[in-house]
Amino acid sequence: NVLVLAEAGCLDPRIFCTSCMIKKPVRATHCFTCDACVAKQDHHSVWTNGCIGARNHHYFILFLLSLVLMGLWMFYGCLMYWSTHCALHYEQQGLWGAVSALVSCSPWVLSIFLLALYHTCWSSLILLLQLYQIAFLGLTTAERTNLMLHQRKLRQSVSLRQNPYNLGVVRNLVSFFQLRCCGLFKPAIIDWTQQFPPGRDQHVFGQADMV
Repeated sequence: NVLVLAEAGCLDPRIFCTSCMIKKPVRATHCFTCDACVAKQDHHSVWTNGCIGARNHHYFILFLLSLVLMGLWMFYGCLMYWSTHCALHYEQQGLWGAVSALVSCSPWVLSIFLLALYHTCWSSLILLLQLYQIAFLGLTTAERTNLMLHQRKLRQSVSLRQNPYNLGVVRNLVSFFQLRCCGLFKPAIIDWTQQFPPGRDQHVFGQADMV
């Protein structure tokens, strides 16, 4: 049990999860909100009410991309409505005059435009950050955050790009999205629920399904 391992000095919280009672795979993190260890955890998303990890990270990227595209489509729809139904003369009215004309023309369309602007901004920023981490760093949000905290603690520069998971921009993207393109690319197929760090084999902890 945990007490025996602790007394023997063999209990390493980086390798074993005392909450799930399992040996943690590499890149796995215990989520206290989900109360489970998540393979290759990126973060816990309040928008999806769940953890983003190895099994659904690429779907989360597509979710963000769909939000951005939908926001752009809503922008286009609002602009088309204003150009055909509202009398806007920016050069004559000025900024505040044009805004007043938009409000008086259709407050509902203006509210839709502002709502789309808000959601498009945050989803675009998160999408760009995610793509940067995936393509240029090969890291998850949790790993990048831990490295930055470690850098502040040691008070020395730590290169985020120099890590064992960074395979280069093209290979990072190919492996993440599992791109093959009729055999042109060969993505690295890794089951992150079964990748364990080398060390003592502790059979006291049973293997469990990872989230």
